[in-house]
Amino acid sequence: MVNRPPPRAASGGQGGDESSSPRAMGGTRRGLEWSLRSLHKIDTSAQHFIKHDLDLNDAEFADERDRDLSDHTAYEIFKGNDANKNTNNSVWATLSAPLRTGIVDGKKVVFELHTDVTQKPETDRSERLIKQHMVMNSNRSSWEVRVRFWMMHFSVARLSWAFLGVFVAINAVFAGLFYIDQGHCCADSTLSYREVFDFTIQTSSTIGYGGYVPQGYYANFLVVILSYSAILINTLFAGLLFTKFVTPIINIQFSEVMTLCNVNGLPCLSFRMGNADGRINPLTDINVRLTYSYQIPYTDHKGEQNFFGQTEDLKLLSNRRHGLSEVWTLRHVVDESSPLFGLNFNEHPGNKIFEFTLSVDAVQNLTKSSVNVQTAYAIEDILIGHTFKNQVSIDLETRVISSDFSQMSDTEPYPVWYPARAGAYGDNN
Repeated sequence: MVNRPPPRAASGGQGGDESSSPRAMGGTRRGLEWSLRSLHKIDTSAQHFIKHDLDLNDAEFADERDRDLSDHTAYEIFKGNDANKNTNNSVWATLSAPLRTGIVDGKKVVFELHTDVTQKPETDRSERLIKQHMVMNSNRSSWEVRVRFWMMHFSVARLSWAFLGVFVAINAVFAGLFYIDQGHCCADSTLSYREVFDFTIQTSSTIGYGGYVPQGYYANFLVVILSYSAILINTLFAGLLFTKFVTPIINIQFSEVMTLCNVNGLPCLSFRMGNADGRINPLTDINVRLTYSYQIPYTDHKGEQNFFGQTEDLKLLSNRRHGLSEVWTLRHVVDESSPLFGLNFNEHPGNKIFEFTLSVDAVQNLTKSSVNVQTAYAIEDILIGHTFKNQVSIDLETRVISSDFSQMSDTEPYPVWYPARAGAYGDNN
C-alpha cells in the first residue's frame, strides 16, 4: 500500500523498540528516516485546500481530517470509486470532477486534472547538465597510467594523426643525430639531410632497400635505438587503434524531455529512447534502469543546515527488450507503489529531487560485447500535462516501419492527475 516505513536507523543498546506502523496509536516514529517520503510530514494539498479554501472551522477540519485514515490505491483515487465511498456526506462530496482526493501516507491529498502545466526549458538539456568535478589532494595514479587514460580518450582519427606526427618527429630527430656525424650515417659526407632522413624512414619502417648502409659504431648504435623506438611506438599505436576498433559503440538517442501524463487513467512519467544507427548497428538484450536523486536536509550539531544525497530506483513498466529496432517509450507508473506518488515537484519534498538518471545496458550484436550508456534529466525537464507525439509510421503495403528521430522530443498537451499545490511548505524549501 501507500504507507512505506523507511529503514530504521541503527541503534545501540537502547531505544530498540520502534513502531513499524507510520500511524501507531498515539505514537510517533523514532530514529532517522532515510527517504524522501519521510519529509512529507508538514502538510498536504488536501489539508491546505480544506482549511484555506473551504473556510471550515477547526472542529469541522479536525473531523474531516480524521474521518478516514485508510490508504487508497491509485486506481481507487483516479477512477473516483472507493476513494469517495466514505465521503458522500462530507465536504468532498461537494467537489466535482476534475478533482480527486485520496489518502497518501495517512494524509489527504487533492489531485486535479491538469494540462500543459510546464513548458520545455529554453536552454538545451546538455548545457544545463554540464558538471565538472575537480579532484584535489587525492592519491592519484602514476603519470604513466594517467597518460594511458588520456590517450584512450582519443578518437580513431586523432590517434592516426598522432601516430603520423610522432613517426615523422622521431625520424626527423634521428636524422639530425645521424647528420651531425662526419660520415652522415653511411660514411658519405656528401649526403644531404633529406637523404639521411630517407635512411631513417627506411630503417624505422624496416623497409631496407639497401641503398644506405650504416657505417661506424656511432651510426650502428643510433640504428639500434631507432629500431627499438620504432617498434615500441608501432606496438603502442597498433594496440590503441585495435582497442578503438573492437570497443563496442552504440548510438542511443534520448528524448530531450520527460513527460507526465495519464496513461490508461494513471499518471505516468515517460521518456523515449531509440537506436539511431538502426540496422547498421543492431542491439540485443536491452536493460534499462531509472533512478532519481534527492537531497535530504538536516541540522548538524552546530545548528547549521546541511544536506546529504540519496538515490533510489524507479520501477519501469517494462525495462527489458530483446532488440531495439524502433523508438521505445518507457514509463514509470506513479501509483501507490511509486515514491513519487502524491508529490508536487514545486513544493517540499518534491523540490528536493535534483536529478533523474537513466542507465541503458545492451549487447552490440556485431561484437557480442556489452556496453552501457547513461543520460540525466532535471526536474525542469519534466513536462507536466504533456504527452509525446507519435513518431512511428507504418506502411502496410511495403511492410516498413519508419521512426522519425527529429520528432523524438515533440510533445502535445494531455491531461494528468497532479497534486494540487499546497503552498504550505514555504519554510521547508
